[in-house]
Amino acid sequence: MSYVELHANSAFSFLRGASFPEQLAQVAAELEMPALGLLDRHGVYGSQRFSVAAREQKVRPIIGAELTMEDGSVLPVLVASRLGYANLCSLLTQAHLRSAVKGECAVKWEELPEFAQGLVVLFGSGSAGWQPAVFGSLPKTPSTFSHRSYHSVWQAAGQSRAASLRSPESTILVI
Repeated sequence: MSYVELHANSAFSFLRGASFPEQLAQVAAELEMPALGLLDRHGVYGSQRFSVAAREQKVRPIIGAELTMEDGSVLPVLVASRLGYANLCSLLTQAHLRSAVKGECAVKWEELPEFAQGLVVLFGSGSAGWQPAVFGSLPKTPSTFSHRSYHSVWQAAGQSRAASLRSPESTILVI
């Protein structure tokens, strides 16, 4: 079974990632990773460069973003389809238009159901500097979230993550 990092930040996530998207794709290829997920904070800033570089390296690009929610929690979101990409861009656009501060934005929980199709949300343990969204903080709308869940395994030293099936501590929910 191959390891796939689903939550990497590029240098476009200021103070969160240091590598350019092309470097991430190259290292993923060197490590023989079949895919890599790029989730920049508040946007899909490095996604085009990453997609091109990853395909050149024969690595499947997985695009997404870290959404800061109105309560301050962070929701890592992956795109599962073209519609999902459009929905993620709509969520980000609305959040940025509401913000008075450049580079900051907050998505409202009640906006998620309208733009949920084609998106995959990651839940689990957080890393230093941000508070992850927890299952209890989610809206109680049953139609918004499915019951597919996965465990996010963290290695203490490198805080790497890997997905495995069925655990109550962390979840990946398709919304």
